[in-house]
Amino acid sequence: MENKKQEDLRVRKTKEAIRSTFKSMICEMDYHQITIKQLTERAQINRKTFYLHYTGLDDLLAELQEEIADHFIRRNVSYGSMKDIRDLIRLFFENAANMPLLHERLMCSGSYQSVWEKINKRIMDYRRETNRGVFGLNEYAENLVFAYYGANSTLLYRQWVADEKKLPLEELIEVATKLICNGMSSVVKGK
Repeated sequence: MENKKQEDLRVRKTKEAIRSTFKSMICEMDYHQITIKQLTERAQINRKTFYLHYTGLDDLLAELQEEIADHFIRRNVSYGSMKDIRDLIRLFFENAANMPLLHERLMCSGSYQSVWEKINKRIMDYRRETNRGVFGLNEYAENLVFAYYGANSTLLYRQWVADEKKLPLEELIEVATKLICNGMSSVVKGK
């Protein structure tokens, strides 16, 4: 039993070294610049060891995307009223403003935007399924509402980062809330 625990601990430590190194490299360079050779050298592991855990960098990236999406999905949110939407906007921007550099890089860096789009799609697909019917619209109209919210929240956050976060967070939330809610108020019930 002791041998099994030691092995499990070694496996966990190795995977954590791989993941930690990969995250650091994402913060430093574009995805297409990252190689398994560089990653294994930095993580101080053998290439064969990497392949025991992952089939390649895409596999590692997919695991990271799933982890980030699950972080947002775990939050219980509602789109049932304009108050819910305002609360959701605040929650999104407060969390985004405090997220690690890795998440900011994935969301805002041009080379990683397709990665963030996959994360956002996973989140919004989940939100759409768990909030189906909340707007009282047909499925395709609701799909548009969720796409509008997801795309615009991300777009506004990216612009804030591009502007070097010079607008105070509270002003960002206020402006984003007005922009998003004015567009959504035509389909969301109640105040």
